[in-house]
Amino acid sequence: MGAQGAGALNLRWAVLAACLAWGTVPDIGIAQAPRLSADLKARGCCIDEVADGDKVSDLKIAGNEALSSSEIKNAIFTTETGAFPWSEQHYLDKSQFLDDLQRIYILYQRNGYFAFELESYEIQSRDGDVRITLSLSEGSPTVVEEVVLEGFGSIDGQDIEAELRDQLPMKAGAIFREEELIASRDMLEDEFKNRGFAFAQVLLEYRIRKTQRTATVTYSVDPGDVYHFGQIDVFGAVDSSDEDLVRTQLAFETGGRYEQQRILDSQRQIYELGLFRLVDVDTKLGAVRADTVDVTISVTPAATRVVRLGVGYGTEDLVRVQGSWLDRNFFGKSRQLEIRGLYSRLEREAAITYRQPTFIRPNLNLSLSGFLRFETEDNYTVERLGATGRVAYRLSRSLIATGAVTAERADFSEFDSGVLIPELGRDFINPSRLLYTDLGVTFDNTDSLFSPTRGYRATFDYQLGIPVASFDYAYNKITVQVAHYLEIRDGWVVAGRVLPGAIFTYGGDPDADGEGRVPLFQRLFAGGSTSVRGYERRQLGPKDDPESFGQTRDPEPIGGSGLFETGVELRFPIGGRLRGVAFVDAGNVWDDPSEISLADLDYTPGAGVRYVTPIGPFRFDVARRTSDEESFLPGWVFHISIGDAY
Repeated sequence: MGAQGAGALNLRWAVLAACLAWGTVPDIGIAQAPRLSADLKARGCCIDEVADGDKVSDLKIAGNEALSSSEIKNAIFTTETGAFPWSEQHYLDKSQFLDDLQRIYILYQRNGYFAFELESYEIQSRDGDVRITLSLSEGSPTVVEEVVLEGFGSIDGQDIEAELRDQLPMKAGAIFREEELIASRDMLEDEFKNRGFAFAQVLLEYRIRKTQRTATVTYSVDPGDVYHFGQIDVFGAVDSSDEDLVRTQLAFETGGRYEQQRILDSQRQIYELGLFRLVDVDTKLGAVRADTVDVTISVTPAATRVVRLGVGYGTEDLVRVQGSWLDRNFFGKSRQLEIRGLYSRLEREAAITYRQPTFIRPNLNLSLSGFLRFETEDNYTVERLGATGRVAYRLSRSLIATGAVTAERADFSEFDSGVLIPELGRDFINPSRLLYTDLGVTFDNTDSLFSPTRGYRATFDYQLGIPVASFDYAYNKITVQVAHYLEIRDGWVVAGRVLPGAIFTYGGDPDADGEGRVPLFQRLFAGGSTSVRGYERRQLGPKDDPESFGQTRDPEPIGGSGLFETGVELRFPIGGRLRGVAFVDAGNVWDDPSEISLADLDYTPGAGVRYVTPIGPFRFDVARRTSDEESFLPGWVFHISIGDAY
């Protein structure tokens, strides 16, 4: 079997789809013709004995290993009714069911299983409830024996064939899948379009040897000519200053070599100004002039002033109420002014923030904030009054660097001075003044903000307490968090993370042999809904000793200077918007970084469910503490919140 170009592939199967009246089934692409409906109908039992419109209460699939049952169910029309009383009801359509059998053939062929067969099906009905069982025989997959690149020589004196081959989703030795086949072609075309070849085309040919279960894939490039950016027009801007601002965000300029990725980067940067609700960057590829491509940028202004109100709930902060007023164009040039307020059991805050999204250069952002914050913990309340200046610079699509300076005054109240002050010693100063800088780097190449299935997220944060003038603290605080996401099969994702942290004091107080201090609220804590979930918030790690002060209460957390956390989650589909999670978290906090030891980690296994929403998953987790120490802590801990743990 062989083919050239995606157009012929899609045309052939579009005709077949029209003949079968399959409605929303996607283009079949590389799939071979499935069995005829009459042949498939004869392979099963009792379809003539059930009626259209009966509720589908159960759909079981047997014999599948290469593709998950959820992946198969997502590819067909027939759907089982959920187990919950509020679940959407689904009913049998016999005509669609027979077409579904053909769709399963196509699904397997698109994933390289050309020997797939439907062994049998069974439909049983009782009291209007239909139960369906499908028995499959997957057969052996077709493996890619060789990937050939033709015409991929040198560009600008650089031999790029080896580089491109390493980046291809389609690899020799892998199963022949349509997704990788097409993705590789698109990637190769994009590579040339990002090097000036605006009309580059990559032709695709593949040959499948059915008896050997092998395939050869060939990609041939027709790069065409090199083009440059021509005239750039901006439409929809309110005034000339807005148009000038739009132009400062462009990652390309007239006369520069055509690069498709620079167009996408420009669109993102314009949208991130916050001034426009729609941004369209259109290249006039249908009307090129000589070797130039003109570009039209159309923007639709957003509302200048916005009021936001929100209410949330979590097991840690209980009811959370927040509101803000935002001026998106404060004195023009996308300067922003925001006034916001927040109230919850753990935190109350009032703040005012000025932002300048384009400070000196397009990718450099500036923000200035003043805040009054009350933080309430089990053993103290602290009032923090201060100001922060912050800059953020986007180094690339995946990498952002930040720097900030904060000065604040901290005043503790509702604390047991007879315990906290002796426990923390000279570190507990009340009231105190704190000056510190924050330096950070964030890397994120994941495929989704809320529910990533692949890629990495990594953050490095360094905080330096500076004891100049009358400020009281001198310390270095370092935390590093790395999370990795890997989809092992359709809808099944393994997520893992590691988080080490350490605090080191340095020369700051001549009256204490040059030792610095660390404020209580900047110490390291563990436990909670985004930490080690078998512990309640901050309950893992060092605590005070009430017995030594003649008290009978439970010990309360005071944090430490060394931290290590890790965890792994298996995320899997349940049905509809529901997802399931099984996880193991581990971690601990130590008084001193030199004491950190993996042998001291506390492990807490657990499970949970997620309900997917547009603002992130609504999360319910339950975890068990395996350590038999600190018997006053609960053995099981429940968490309700929005968003994944990491």
